[in-house]
Amino acid sequence: MIRPFVFVTVRSFRNRIVSRLKRLRNIRYLVSFLAGMAYLWFTSLRHLFGPHSPLQRVGIPVSPLFVDLAAALVLAMMILAWALPEQSAGLTFSEAEIQFLFPAPITRRQLLLYKILRAQPQVFLSATLMTIFVFRSAKFIGLWSCFIVLSIYFTFVALGRARLKLLGIGFLIRLPAVAAIVVGVSYLLWHTVDLTPFHGMGKQMRPGHFPNLPSLFHGRVADAILFVPRLFAHAVLPHTIPQLLASCGALIVVALVFLELAARTNIAFEEASIHASQKSAARRARMNEQRIGKQVTFPRIPPPFRIPARAKPEVAIYWKNVTAGLRISSPWLLIMLACALYFLGQAFYASDDSVRIAMASIALFTAAMFPFLGSAVFSQDMRLDLPRIELLKSYPISGERLVAAEIAGPLTFIAAVEIVMLSVASIIMNSAHMPKKLNLLATPQFVVIALIIATPVCAAQLLIRNSVPILLPGWAMRAPDEQRGFIVLGQRLLMTAGNLLVLLFVLLPAACIVGPGLLMAKYWFHDSVAVVAFTTVIAAALLFFEVWLGIQFLGRQFEKIDVTNELDTVAS
Repeated sequence: MIRPFVFVTVRSFRNRIVSRLKRLRNIRYLVSFLAGMAYLWFTSLRHLFGPHSPLQRVGIPVSPLFVDLAAALVLAMMILAWALPEQSAGLTFSEAEIQFLFPAPITRRQLLLYKILRAQPQVFLSATLMTIFVFRSAKFIGLWSCFIVLSIYFTFVALGRARLKLLGIGFLIRLPAVAAIVVGVSYLLWHTVDLTPFHGMGKQMRPGHFPNLPSLFHGRVADAILFVPRLFAHAVLPHTIPQLLASCGALIVVALVFLELAARTNIAFEEASIHASQKSAARRARMNEQRIGKQVTFPRIPPPFRIPARAKPEVAIYWKNVTAGLRISSPWLLIMLACALYFLGQAFYASDDSVRIAMASIALFTAAMFPFLGSAVFSQDMRLDLPRIELLKSYPISGERLVAAEIAGPLTFIAAVEIVMLSVASIIMNSAHMPKKLNLLATPQFVVIALIIATPVCAAQLLIRNSVPILLPGWAMRAPDEQRGFIVLGQRLLMTAGNLLVLLFVLLPAACIVGPGLLMAKYWFHDSVAVVAFTTVIAAALLFFEVWLGIQFLGRQFEKIDVTNELDTVAS
């Protein structure tokens, strides 16, 4: 049976790689993959493999001291694994594996061997990455051998915990027993420590240079306790190639012993494996549903208002998004409210004006940044309704009104947070002795002006965010079996860059009006608030006009969407 197991493992790993490579034939996946790889290269990989790479200068040295530390870490993992509360002996299988393997005429040893072989692609990738980025002085074969033996050992421990449970030794009994073993082993090892060779060695060590540090544990007791863990340490940090080969050979023998013990453990794990597989599938489904903007936190919050009997469809869409926002994103509203109360409390109980100015500055900074953060936090709009886009297209409503209704709900929450933060900043500034140059920030007129300019900016940001599901529905919604990786990273980078670029283009005309207006108010009208307000209103009107043009454009694009053609690649 080993040959079919190896065939299934190799072919599954090959098909997974081939399917991802074939996906790159689609231009959106190819561009996203290249963008993700370029980001990782310029941010991380370029520095790691350059001539002055920190990995070239500093690494985990091969010395008896670090071998002992690695052995002690492995020993701790091997002992503490018996203290875990899980005691069902369930191994995770897919639904197809359960259907084909459990009724098949194969032994328990062969079934365990299948699980070990199926885990080898992930073990291979983990060993490769750790060899490149962490253990530069190690050899790949040593890390791979360690991972294989540890996976077999932890499988044996899981079956052993289940067997102990059948014998009446549950978690509450195992925990103090393991704690006593840890204390006893630590006591024995501590009495074998010899720190004499390390005295005065700190003065000889230089940054990036580690001398051949001597062993930490000495004596027959330490050698007996750390015999098997040192095999792992010598495989990861070998002095010579013969030592590496000897350690890997000894680890293979240890792996065969653990595999035989696991196979001889008198415990039926088939039913527990089915239960564990069901729990794993349910956990993955919850993780897919618990993305930002979709997880319902407060399902009992009532709707904010009742829909009239003859209400238009856009009113129903607004009602739906506001209700969803209250039930999904209420924690953010509570956080913002708590921050506002904290700013007020710190300002009124502080005896120094510097504290008040600091609290007001933080409130102003929050108000300035929240239009950008709020559009991502309150995603109860077209991004939430994209999986049901065929239902939206059946509504008796034009595309322009639909897009306006979709962004109206999040805009309400963001505008409310803006009002609170700007009001808090104004109240705090009025209670403090502000510098003369900042007197304008303490006036109620500034709050009104800031709110006037902030509302269209928030609307423009939400409009840009909602343009992605309409213009690029395949980027905004992924298939259930689509894997995360460089492609998703590249998509997010491209969408973020496009978001900033479009927002800059939208704000540029308004900035050309506000800038000269503020200069005129300062030098010609003695900082007249009326002139500043007039200039701000004109800029806000221009922004609203741009938002209206964007709504018209996206509305027409929404009406052109053909659900069968646009979403066929992401349909479940």
